[in-house]
Amino acid sequence: MSNKWKWVYNPFEKVAGWKAFGIGIVILSITTIVGYFGDTVFYGISVKVVPNITWILAISLQALGLAVTVAVMYIAALLFAKHVRFQDILGTVTLSKYPLILMSFLSLAFGRKLASIDIDKFINNEVTFSDYSLLLVFGVISIILLVWSITLLYQAFKISTNLKGVKCGVLFAVVMLISEIITYVLITVIY
Repeated sequence: MSNKWKWVYNPFEKVAGWKAFGIGIVILSITTIVGYFGDTVFYGISVKVVPNITWILAISLQALGLAVTVAVMYIAALLFAKHVRFQDILGTVTLSKYPLILMSFLSLAFGRKLASIDIDKFINNEVTFSDYSLLLVFGVISIILLVWSITLLYQAFKISTNLKGVKCGVLFAVVMLISEIITYVLITVIY
């Protein structure tokens, strides 16, 4: 693959630390604002359509998910890697969430329609072909963006910690599982 496309799957060899954090926080801010208008919230690696969300909820969920992921990755890096800098973890993890901006625009276009397709429509057999089509297309695109985002998170972790191989892969999987569990528990307790 050409070097000019490397920013798609691993931009962290060129940008990390505070610069990556600055770029990432601007992208996350736009993602949160656009997601708010599309009734969508982002936390951890999760995306959820929530009708009538508030600004506070949209911002706090995004911030909570980011903070937990960065904290768990940083603690794991301190335990298993050498010469880790907090700003590298913070910057690369923040920037790795840039595929979510595409999801926020997708939810802006279709979020309200998706929110209107509830379980009652399925039970009463009121779901139309266009509803099924929308769910299918939205689901496939969501899965693609989720895989892309997780791939970027892995690259961020790998670059920031200088870990390689099986150790890096297993540690990353454990870190993601722990951060998702902590995020879910905190959201359940707080909200």
